[in-house]
Formats: sequence, C-alpha cells, structure tokens
Amino acid sequence: MYITQHLYARETGRVVETACARLKTVPHINGGRGVHHYHVAAALPTLRPREYDSIPALVLCATPPEDSLYVGGPEALPMARALIEWLPEEPRERFRAVQNSFVVALANSNVCAAPVVENIETLRVLIVLQPDILRWIFRCGDVPDMDRLAPAFAIVNNSSEALAA
Repeated sequence: MYITQHLYARETGRVVETACARLKTVPHINGGRGVHHYHVAAALPTLRPREYDSIPALVLCATPPEDSLYVGGPEALPMARALIEWLPEEPRERFRAVQNSFVVALANSNVCAAPVVENIETLRVLIVLQPDILRWIFRCGDVPDMDRLAPAFAIVNNSSEALAA
C-alpha cells in the first residue's frame, strides 16, 4: 500500500516540505513525473503522536498493491518489524489478536505442515503488511476472515529464504 508525499501532507495537515523532510530516509519507489511512492507501513512511524488521528485516513488513501497476499517476503521483514515496534497501544493490541488468530487459523488448515511451521514466526511478523490486516488494526477496515486469509498468506509468503532472516 503506497502513499505519496502530497497524500502524507494532506492527511496529516502538514505542508509538503514537512512531508518530504520526514520521508527523506524512507525507501521509496519512483513514480511518473518524479513522484515518490512510500509504503504506508514505512511512512507511519514518521508521524508525531499528535498526528496519530490521521492514521486511518493515510491507510485508507494508500494505493493497494495488485497482489494483496504477497507482502515482499524476507526483504520486507525490517519494515514489518519497525512498524510493529512503533505501533501505538490500541493498534498493537489489535495486532496481537491478529497474530493469535493467524496461528490458530494456520494450525486448523490443510497447509499446516513442516515448511510453514518452520517459518511461523516470520509469517507472524509479515502479516502486519497485508492490506486488510493493516486497515483493521487501525480501525479503517472490516475484521479479516483469518480462516481464509491465513493459509493463502502462508503459502504465498513462505520461502526458504525466510529461514535465514
């Protein structure tokens, strides 16, 4: 899910220069006409506590990826870990509930096998980057159907490289 500097500025009520300064060290993808696109999960930790009320708007205005299941594999772990570490208290509690539901749904599914179980901790971290999960933990989306999401997410994001991460 990606946002631009202009969306960041608009939703936080800051000027574009402030958005640019805050996002300066955040990895980005170059879009057309020099527009930088930032993963919303990487941009959120740049917010000040007084701007936390703008989080739902930022998450909702973010452009979702074409593939909502694949979140970037092991390369996305640092971003996911940084977001989890930053999460304010209420979203952190909601995310803990997501992680628990994720593990239970996987345990009850047909994909619960050694390769998935070996990477369960990595998958529990990466799930924070899944768009439906991100929306739900910030109260701007519906409760995800974890029984359907967890097995598919695990299959798509499970890899042997995750073991090394």
